[in-house]
Amino acid sequence: MKKFLLSIAAVACAASMSATSYTVFDITNPGVWTGGASGWKNTTVAGGKTFELSTSKVADNATDLISPVANSYAWRVYKGTQVEISADIEMKQIVITYDDYEDSKYIGTLTLSSAWTGTLSGSEYTLVSSGASSVVMQAEAKQVRIKKIIVSDEAGSVEPPVTPDLPEGVIYSNTFEENIDGWVKINDESLSDFNGWKINANAPKCAIANSYYGGSTHAANAKMQYEFDLSDYKNVKLSVAQAFGFDFPTSQVENYRMYVISENGTDYPAFANFPEVPASGNWSKEFADNEFDLSEYDGMKITIGFEYATDGATSRAWELKNFVLSGDKNEVSVSEIEAEGNAAPVYYNLQGVRVANPENGLFIVVKGSKVSKVIL
Repeated sequence: MKKFLLSIAAVACAASMSATSYTVFDITNPGVWTGGASGWKNTTVAGGKTFELSTSKVADNATDLISPVANSYAWRVYKGTQVEISADIEMKQIVITYDDYEDSKYIGTLTLSSAWTGTLSGSEYTLVSSGASSVVMQAEAKQVRIKKIIVSDEAGSVEPPVTPDLPEGVIYSNTFEENIDGWVKINDESLSDFNGWKINANAPKCAIANSYYGGSTHAANAKMQYEFDLSDYKNVKLSVAQAFGFDFPTSQVENYRMYVISENGTDYPAFANFPEVPASGNWSKEFADNEFDLSEYDGMKITIGFEYATDGATSRAWELKNFVLSGDKNEVSVSEIEAEGNAAPVYYNLQGVRVANPENGLFIVVKGSKVSKVIL
């Protein structure tokens, strides 16, 4: 709960100063986008608020657009392209974090709609307005690459962003129908030039590893993995569905393995459920759901991965979808609450500069892990 130390005269002024931030785009979990070469659209719900994001070509010679989630490292906004954000709140601040790849080659200012002004500092581009429900940004000078966009209903807000809503108990989920963004791909290049895991271009939409290409099957060892911080969770479990092509195992084999890396080493939990071997055709007719009890990793930082391996002698394809990692949030202990309460407050001005002796103004106070605003 935010705590304000207010004089009676300042109460009315301070009532409007509570600010909330919303993560409307994050390349590590970018949501679902629809569109094509001339434009893409996305709807994001965060903290009960709805945000519409779109990108479109405005210059005749602009490069055909690709999905903002086509690359796992950043959203490419090409020269001659505009981005629009609309919301059901009055936006007063937008912080865009750029990819600093190749010595800031893809960092730059944008042409903004009239209600907005922008300041570029390092890899962060901060836009400010007196309050607007939309903003239009155009890349006129060069291509920029966006990693994250955070919207706030108050300029200078430093409160923790509200990320897109997940169902209660869900730590992370990905249907694998649109992207595998944030997943690190590791391919053994000594075996072949196989590019590893990707989203299936055909039905069903899922993550797929299939080393048959160019008219032949290639030897391959391809992994994709994601790191999770379970420090605040217990009773962790994972569900994921699998299917196959060309080769149809009915029990766990080394060609298709899930692994978990933790402080205790690497484990290989076995899949228990496999789709029926099809009577005809080269692909499973349905996916088989699997659930794993990962409670032994409660409170740890772990990496979950999937390993596809083949010697190239036999065609093999592995398909995955509906990845859901869930768990129960740990309750804060009494000792932690006491420690939080005893933490020394640290004050900053609204520009983020630390202030040793704050007085006569509005300041940001950090006490332990709590952040709030205070008038002194």
